[in-house]
Amino acid sequence: MDVDVLIAGAGGAGYPAAFRLSKAGFSVIMADPKGELGGNCLYQGCVPSKTVRELTQMIKRAKLLNTNIDVNFQLIQNHKDKVQETRFKQHKSELSETHVEFIKGEVEIVDNHNAIIKGDKDLNVRAKYIILATGSEPFRPKFPGENLCITSDDLYKYKSPIRELPKEMVIIGGGYIAFEAATMFNILGTKVHVLVRSDKILRGIDSKLSSTLLSLMDKNIDIRFNSPVLEVKKNSKSLDVIFSHNGNKELLTADQVLLATGRSPVYPKGIEKTEVKTDRKGIIVDNSIITSVNNIFAPGDINGISMFFHSAVRQSLVAAHNIMSGGTPIDYMDFNSVPKTIFTFPPIAYIGITPDIAKKNGIEIVEASYPFAKDSRAQMYEETEGEIRLFFEKTSLRLIGGWIIGIDAPSLINEIGIAMANGLTARQIADYADQHPMTNEGVSYAARSIF
Repeated sequence: MDVDVLIAGAGGAGYPAAFRLSKAGFSVIMADPKGELGGNCLYQGCVPSKTVRELTQMIKRAKLLNTNIDVNFQLIQNHKDKVQETRFKQHKSELSETHVEFIKGEVEIVDNHNAIIKGDKDLNVRAKYIILATGSEPFRPKFPGENLCITSDDLYKYKSPIRELPKEMVIIGGGYIAFEAATMFNILGTKVHVLVRSDKILRGIDSKLSSTLLSLMDKNIDIRFNSPVLEVKKNSKSLDVIFSHNGNKELLTADQVLLATGRSPVYPKGIEKTEVKTDRKGIIVDNSIITSVNNIFAPGDINGISMFFHSAVRQSLVAAHNIMSGGTPIDYMDFNSVPKTIFTFPPIAYIGITPDIAKKNGIEIVEASYPFAKDSRAQMYEETEGEIRLFFEKTSLRLIGGWIIGIDAPSLINEIGIAMANGLTARQIADYADQHPMTNEGVSYAARSIF
């Protein structure tokens, strides 16, 4: 079967391109082994995990009324499933309005233009262009008993069998998945231990940002640094986690052990039969999302550059636009302008140039901040820890980065991102009347502080 475009994967890196190309008149076949649109994000990632988080936020804020809520994790998981079902139906409706042929199956690459879709029956496809959008999966380090551990996929997947709140949980890892889960389950009432292999959390983000978050996290969370796991053993009713700390073997016992040690790209079978090049992160692409083979594109987690759903969507559209132009790049991904949020309690979000990056690259910046201790909305919820901090290029006072620590960080970062992407200056931001009494007004207050 001959088509214009074959897309392997139907997540955020796949279906936006499929819809855009179909609308432009291209023939498109898209295949995914799950048989649903939305990829890992919807099936077992960001949507279900943030559904659980939002309910956790409600429980946390209910304490302002001296209301003790008995946490029913079964009901929380039921609501999560309901949200997923709603979005599955929504995507099916969107798909029905296109001419995209969607197949439940796995794509196996034959060469630069040919592939086999293995589903209920095999389908041979020859495509002018191929988009590899097969995403990522949890990385599982090798140690005895690692098979006894769950991952975030197991915890949040549709119809997850985990319906009972663990009394005690050990989380292995020091990244965002580890601490999102740690802070959330701590509020839900689980005793949480986090084993971090190194001496830092959230490696790769600004050092002040990560250290500030660490200082604000609930001290009931037991964090052990320099504590690599040696073995996990099953006993009669629970799991024993044996780890090394300061040269000594130590032990923790828990109902659940969560592996949160990062994610790795998932390559389609047969990729080695192409000339597509990879590195330790994933498939190598440039800002046009084109691989080393000029008719093959690799947006999203599979390239390992910016492993966020919203980034994958934009990369998917970049790929679509560059296919629509006949393979000559006309659209480019700006990875620097992608906002990033870590949904801990409190949450943090950041974008662009932060002080560590500025120092490393010799960029002179002017900082402006607004503490949430002064904010009316933060005071309403008694969530006054943290700040909004903006970073301006010293000479022009053009906004080049920012971060938020605390209340509403996941939504506030978008205002900063739009301002940054459009090259706004401190004066332009300062002159904007952000709505009161919302945390957004902290953005313009911060900008005004430097004049």
